Amino acid sequence: MSPDERTVDDLFTGAVRRGRTLAVIEGLAWGTAAAALSPAAGVAVAAIAIVWRLRTMTRRSVVRLVDRATPDARNLLVTADELRRGHLSAKPEVRARVLADAGRVAARVDVRSVFPATTVFRAAAAAAGAWLFVAAGALWRTQAPDFMRRMVTSTSAAGSTAHAVHVTVAIDPPGYTGLARQTVVDPSGITAVEGSALTIAVDGPSGGIAAEHDGAPRPLRRDAAGRFVDRIDVVKTGYYSVAAADGARRVMPIVVAPDALPSVRISTPGRDLVYPSASPQVSFEAHAIDDYGLRSLALQYTRMTGSSETYQFEEGEIPLTIVRSTNRDWKGTATRSLADLRLNEGDVLVYRAVASDARGEAGAASSDAFFIEISTLAAAAGDAFTVPQEETRYALSEQMLVIKTERLDRDRSAMPRAGFEEAALNLSLEQRTVRAEFVFMLGGEIEDEEVEAAQATELAEGRLQNRGQRDLRLATVAMSEAEKLLTGGSTHEALAAERRAIAALQRAFVRDRYILRALAGQTDLDPARRLTGIVGPGRTWRRDPPATPENRRAALLQDLLSGIGELRSRSLGQSADVTAGGERGNAGRGDPAQIVLVLAREALRIDPESAALRTATADLQRLGDSWSAIRIDTRRQTLDDIAAGVARELSRALAGPAPHESFVAPSLAGAVADGLGRRGPR
Repeated sequence: MSPDERTVDDLFTGAVRRGRTLAVIEGLAWGTAAAALSPAAGVAVAAIAIVWRLRTMTRRSVVRLVDRATPDARNLLVTADELRRGHLSAKPEVRARVLADAGRVAARVDVRSVFPATTVFRAAAAAAGAWLFVAAGALWRTQAPDFMRRMVTSTSAAGSTAHAVHVTVAIDPPGYTGLARQTVVDPSGITAVEGSALTIAVDGPSGGIAAEHDGAPRPLRRDAAGRFVDRIDVVKTGYYSVAAADGARRVMPIVVAPDALPSVRISTPGRDLVYPSASPQVSFEAHAIDDYGLRSLALQYTRMTGSSETYQFEEGEIPLTIVRSTNRDWKGTATRSLADLRLNEGDVLVYRAVASDARGEAGAASSDAFFIEISTLAAAAGDAFTVPQEETRYALSEQMLVIKTERLDRDRSAMPRAGFEEAALNLSLEQRTVRAEFVFMLGGEIEDEEVEAAQATELAEGRLQNRGQRDLRLATVAMSEAEKLLTGGSTHEALAAERRAIAALQRAFVRDRYILRALAGQTDLDPARRLTGIVGPGRTWRRDPPATPENRRAALLQDLLSGIGELRSRSLGQSADVTAGGERGNAGRGDPAQIVLVLAREALRIDPESAALRTATADLQRLGDSWSAIRIDTRRQTLDDIAAGVARELSRALAGPAPHESFVAPSLAGAVADGLGRRGPR
């Protein structure tokens, strides 16, 4: 195939493809327009339009359209197409000449000008217009009543807005926090750091303004711009409300975010230590974090020396090298010798880390306290022996000690000598701890071992007849012997002493039940003294049940829920009046919009720290501000949501102590009447 023939074929193939594509798109567009009236009609119109348009898009008809759209073709393209398809015969020289001329003409033809997309755009515009018309009709049918109702109530809504109270609150956080001043207008709630100063400016209609902070009236002053201004320092969560003479109100919860104390901990050593002497050096590391910034970090200690009644206490501070990652994150380190701290045998050093934030002493916090003790007992346990943790210190038993000793005696040959000696010394200390528990049970320890042995002999000879006490004494003697043997590394002999201690304990607790005995074995009761009391003055007695504490919170929540329900019923009953543009029948009963605002204040007065009641207050405030401008069903749904939140809070309150039967909550109707009756500043 020559290049001229290929050019002619490409022209005709592209023209057929474009024509058919536009025909399909145009048919779909007309079907879409018809679907605005009926989906079935849309499918039928689309099918008919596509079939009708494709019938005119055969190759022969497309070639004729291209030839007529090309002025210099003069039937040349039609002749070339007939020669290519074999419908026309000619000499080779004539055929080559015709195809060469047709190729030059085909190279200049633009298929887009032959088949423009104008008809497609026209059909798409018709479809869009049809759907817009249908949508406008549907919108008119559903929204026209609401539109007319809003037009009717726009006058009352505009009047309500004109008489609204507008509040501007400037929040000045404490200077040490580094936070910037924040200004909010008509806030649904105020969140401030503890110690912040609030400057409240009230813009409202002419007349007096009554302000209240946490139930206490606040005097207001006028500034140069004629606004009422108040300034308060917030230290706890509460509320602030303002009321104008014409009944306009605004209530705002005040949520105080406390400035938390610094978080301090000692990471190194982070445990209690016992040393045999004051020669070692101890490394200390303290870590402190604060929410706004730290001011100081120190390691304080108390040294305890002496014994019995001669104890002396001395306080001091170990200087720390401070590394400040940020202003809120500090780390302090120090390394000191116990000799530098003047610790001797029997002395105890109690230390803790103390950090403070920018508030000074009011913002100081300390870590857990740990101690370092110098004791000869630790010489047997090894350097820097760790005292058992509190939760396991008293959980040691003689039977468990036997199991540990058996395991150590079995593994003795496989352990290095140093490791074995350290493990034996640890068991010795555990044995001493167990023995101390039983000595405490007996009421104290006899310091002289010879005297203790002599008393044990007396017990064995029967001069002290309490066999349970005798067995406990024998058990403590065996424990003392096992402790000495473990200190010397004689685990096999220590096992025998530990088993003797267990046998004595079993005799004391199982046979004689020493723990349950309240009297000595030889003590007898005097039968002559039984039932010898005087029964004459006896009288009947009736136990009075304790008074149930008043659940004032639950009672107030019940009253609030009742007020919301009554308001919901009244608002639904006045739907016809609202639609007509006014609310008749309010005389003597109060304006519902003002009642909503009074309920908002009363909800917050119950408990300003409750997040659920703060949310209910904000919702009631918004509902009161837009009462006349919203639909009846919207009011109903909003009141239902608010009531659901109050009901959940009430269920939590009722889970506590039930209200006292004689307690009657103050009527919310009285609060509403009182709130609606206030006029002017207090």
